[in-house]
This record gives sequence, C-alpha cells and structure tokens, in this order.
Amino acid sequence: MESFSERLIHLRHSHNLTQKEVSDSLELVYSNYNRYERGVRIPDNETIVRFANFFKVSPMYMLGFSHLMNGEEFLLDVLENIESEDSTEGLKAKYALEEYRKEFTK
Repeated sequence: MESFSERLIHLRHSHNLTQKEVSDSLELVYSNYNRYERGVRIPDNETIVRFANFFKVSPMYMLGFSHLMNGEEFLLDVLENIESEDSTEGLKAKYALEEYRKEFTK
C-alpha cells in the first residue's frame, strides 16, 4: 500500500507541478507541504480533502486505501464485477457498461 506522501508525489509529478506550485495553489505553507511529501507530517482531514479535490481524486485514494482514483472508477469497477455474474443484475450491469462506453469512448 502506498503511503500518503508517495501518492502526493506521484500526483504532483503526473500533473507536472512543482512543490511550490501545489503549495501556492492550495495556499499552504511551503515547508508544511514539503513535510507532507517527505512523510514527516500528515495533513489533517480538511487538507487531505483539499488535495483530493485539487488532483481530482478521492480522499480514499490519497490515503492509500483504494487503488481507484475517483468515484467513477469505483462505480465502473463495481459494475464490471457484477457484470460477470449470471443473473439479472449482471445483465443490467452489462447494459449500463455498454451505454457508458458508447457515451464516453467517442
């Protein structure tokens, strides 16, 4: 399981941002931000939510509790698991996934 600091570093790099750019955007003291990335300090819940909103991921992802970055990925994961069932719910999930893919893979 990745730590908060590892996820924070990964997200910052994937957005091609510097520590200063992130700390300035979120109006955080730069030295505190640096401590978050080094794992010396863990932010409070409000700051974790601010990071999640800034990077457009879920707080559960930020904390390393989920490999899914956001709610949409979570719902797709659930539908894909249900789809594999041989049941009415499986057929409904299959239909929902087909409709989603038509709409968002254009």
